[in-house]
Amino acid sequence: MRFVCLNAGIAHLRARTNAIGAVARVRSSLAYSTHKFFCDRGFVYLNSPILTASDAEGAGELFQVTTLPVTKPEDIKTTDSGEADFAEDFFEKPTFLTVSGQLSAESYATALSDVYTFGPTFRAENSNTSRHLAEFWMVEPEMAFADLQDDMANAEAYVKYCINYVLENNAEDVEFFSKFVEKGLMEKLETVRREPFASISYTEAVQILQESKAKFVFPVEWGTDLQSEHERYLAEKHFQKPVFVYNYPVGIKVRGRPAR
Repeated sequence: MRFVCLNAGIAHLRARTNAIGAVARVRSSLAYSTHKFFCDRGFVYLNSPILTASDAEGAGELFQVTTLPVTKPEDIKTTDSGEADFAEDFFEKPTFLTVSGQLSAESYATALSDVYTFGPTFRAENSNTSRHLAEFWMVEPEMAFADLQDDMANAEAYVKYCINYVLENNAEDVEFFSKFVEKGLMEKLETVRREPFASISYTEAVQILQESKAKFVFPVEWGTDLQSEHERYLAEKHFQKPVFVYNYPVGIKVRGRPAR
């Protein structure tokens, strides 16, 4: 994968590499299939704000946006408490790059029923893992008058729809990835689109993990959140396909959200 070694001086050539070209084509297909999936099902597409004063119920660490002279802190006016006086800032209050369009989607769903957002999202989480990105695109549907089963059915249908579209329209690109990036990728995608997703309760998940006798870095106990290693064991080892885990304990739910 030599493209990762290209320095900034020749970045304009990256799109000519096989890998980046394939990524661009597949990403384009995924974006198109995302919009088509939801629009064909009567969802309304929302453009949620990118600049916002909301932290979306603590969804992630925030990148702050300001016109205050941060390179010259001595020029920033302060309040009586010694904090920056945001009355001098462009929006006259602390402003950030969005971490989620969730709150916009929730308010619109009460009026328009089924809606979705799909756009750039930013997280200032300094974690050097494959699961943490400073910037990424996220799709967030909100459905009125729907229960947990409806949510899971919609998520499964969406994933299968996008995979079907990519395999039908980007087969050569997927074969390239399967050969040079991740061996067996094509077979995995075929399994995902063919097999129904597994669905288990949190309690059942804990029982499976405890009875597996697998060695985990984080111990498995009822009442604690599942870690990446636990999720990967369930999906990759036990079920060997995507799996929904529902009915999490209220004590470990995301702040401000209903129990999963």
